[in-house]
Amino acid sequence: MSAQSLDSRMSRVEGILEQVDKRLDSIDRRLGGFEQRFAQIDARFVQIDARFAQVDARFGQIDQRFTWVIGTIVGTWITTILAIILHH
Repeated sequence: MSAQSLDSRMSRVEGILEQVDKRLDSIDRRLGGFEQRFAQIDARFVQIDARFAQVDARFGQIDQRFTWVIGTIVGTWITTILAIILHH
């Protein structure tokens, strides 16, 4: 094997390694972009979860008020019926 053929093979291998390095850098940059997008999506889901918590709290308030209204109506109805029955 001659020294020149060994040098040409080595330079060819070095060229291939440089191409592989460039391709890996390109893939790494693209994956970094995906990571940023997923982080943004993740942040949006956190915001949506907070919004759902607010909506759930509002529904809790509505349920509580509805219970009070139904209680007041039933109490008034019972009082009216008792007044009619006991009046005679």
